[in-house]
Amino acid sequence: MRFGIHVPKQADLPATARYAADIGCETFQFFSGNPMSWSTGRLASRERDAFLREIERAGIGPVLLHTPYVINLATPDRGLRANSLRGLAAAMVRAHELSVGPVVVHCGHHMGAGADAGIERAVRMLERVLDRTPPASTVALENGAGKGTEIGLSVDDLARLVAPFPRDRVGIVLDTAHLWGLGFDLSRKPVLDQLVADLESGPGLDRVWAIHGNDSDADLGSRRDRHALWTEGRMGRKGLRNIVGCEALSHLPFIFEIPGETPGFDTERLASMRRLDRRLNGPRQSSP
Repeated sequence: MRFGIHVPKQADLPATARYAADIGCETFQFFSGNPMSWSTGRLASRERDAFLREIERAGIGPVLLHTPYVINLATPDRGLRANSLRGLAAAMVRAHELSVGPVVVHCGHHMGAGADAGIERAVRMLERVLDRTPPASTVALENGAGKGTEIGLSVDDLARLVAPFPRDRVGIVLDTAHLWGLGFDLSRKPVLDQLVADLESGPGLDRVWAIHGNDSDADLGSRRDRHALWTEGRMGRKGLRNIVGCEALSHLPFIFEIPGETPGFDTERLASMRRLDRRLNGPRQSSP
């Protein structure tokens, strides 16, 4: 596994990449723009080139780009649908400009129209987005915790969302806190093993591109999205060890979405994860 965090916004993109490198990230994630706005902002060629140099110098990869929370792939509202289409397409174009990806987006909310209708709308939205974006750009759908009218909760739903698309353009990011909220007790190895088997027989394990490694403050099966630092949540060390030690997932980037209070905390956290990975999975490879 390659370990990293969701990097807080720095002064500019090169500074963001340097921050990630300085704390020991092997992979990282950052927002495509303001998380509560539609805009990705402007990108100067000088900033892009400096960002790429920093990433190459540090040997970091992959770099994930998370879309703003306002995007809703499944909405029946025309205005929100139009803005979501433009927002996701803009994020994928930005990822292509920066030579990063995948772009991570939440599956969305059906807003009372029903899960089947929501999935159909999300598929149509993705079709339009892929038509408007560079062929090399990629998008990964993040599973939800089940709050409100979310779609993309079960493995079957995720399979329905990604199946219509090329396997190299549309994938899945698994959020462990969301799985906990849905009732997946990942601190129990048989539960994780069954999830892996279901993914393999459903969308396919090759569709799983990354893990958002989050513990949860919520009760198991509560359908609440309450991210917590590992060992401070309810899944605990057993859940962390099970995920890192799972052979089927051991090649994936693992990204903590909650940064620590200090850079030093994250440096030690990432170092400890690499030590855990070596104990569970053997010698590590240095290249992305």
